[in-house]
Amino acid sequence: MNAGKYKTVIQILLVLVIAHAVSADSARVSTSQGNKLYKQGEFNEAINNYDQALVDAPGALEPKFNQANSYYRLDDLSKAMDLYRQVAAESKDMKFVAKAKYNLGNSYFQQGTKQKDSNLQKAIDDMKTAIGSWRSVLDIDPENKKAAKNIEVARLLIKDLLDQLNKQQQQQDPNQPQDPKQQQQQNSQQDPNQPQNQQQQQQAAEQDPNQPQDPNQSQDQQQKQQQEDQKQQQQAAPDTTAQEILDKEQYRRKERQILQRGSWQKVEKDW
Repeated sequence: MNAGKYKTVIQILLVLVIAHAVSADSARVSTSQGNKLYKQGEFNEAINNYDQALVDAPGALEPKFNQANSYYRLDDLSKAMDLYRQVAAESKDMKFVAKAKYNLGNSYFQQGTKQKDSNLQKAIDDMKTAIGSWRSVLDIDPENKKAAKNIEVARLLIKDLLDQLNKQQQQQDPNQPQDPKQQQQQNSQQDPNQPQNQQQQQQAAEQDPNQPQDPNQSQDQQQKQQQEDQKQQQQAAPDTTAQEILDKEQYRRKERQILQRGSWQKVEKDW
């Protein structure tokens, strides 16, 4: 290779190195801007910045992971799960892999909680998949207490969902044999000899005493509660525990019930 060609090759390499550095720097700036928007609750705008970061640095995993968190916030669980899986598969940092698998488990768990009232079997399947993700976290980090606790919560929920599924199947087929333990539980729940005040105490214990129950709640109060609920959703971290996910879903369900009841207003009578 003569001196002229050697010099040309060096110049090309320098241009490529500079271009790569510029792209990497641009990706860091876009990621940083996306993180600021994410903290402000502007998740769609954050996603746009993470997209730009991935254009500048296609192999970067931080913007992809944060983008998954943004979709999780927007309740677009399908896109969030796809990105978490990609991060877990592509990252060589096992701590980062564990974070992606943990949030992937939370996403399946969240999806399962939404299926409880419509498709019990799908809810159970999602819970089992969530447990699988959290077990993968424990394979990497056996001391991860959140993942271990989540598995415990999901197992208890699966047991409850299986009981509900069995009851549904028995209602459809009354000749189907019933689980003796389940029959004993039903008998204890339907015991006519149980004192009435004890039943009331149990019902009261199951209800949230801090949950407003006024069916004539004003429009301003309803809007205030909706804003507070949205604020709580924005502040909650994607790596929240399974129990917190359940609590939030139950809270939102109660909010929807209250708002539905609140749509009925008293009619002022003029006689």
